[in-house]
Amino acid sequence: MNNNENLTLNQQIESARQRLHDLYEQYDFGHACVLEQAMFLDELMNQYNRMYLNKHHYVQSETSETPPSLCKNIPLPNPT
Repeated sequence: MNNNENLTLNQQIESARQRLHDLYEQYDFGHACVLEQAMFLDELMNQYNRMYLNKHHYVQSETSETPPSLCKNIPLPNPT
C-alpha cells in the first residue's frame, strides 16, 4: 500500500472513532448502534494491522467484508 491509501485508511479510522464517540455520548454504551460502530472501528483497526503485518511479512493477506449497517443512517443530533 502506498502512503495515500494508508492515509485514507487512517482517515477512515479517525472518522469511525469520532462517530463512535458521538454515538456513545448520545446513546450510551449498551445501545445497538454504539456496539455496531465499535465493531466497525475494530474491523478498520484489524484491516490496518493486517496491512502493517503484511508489509513486514508476518502474515498473508486476508479479505473481509463489512456487514451492512443497521444504524449508520441514524443522524447525530445537532449541537445547539
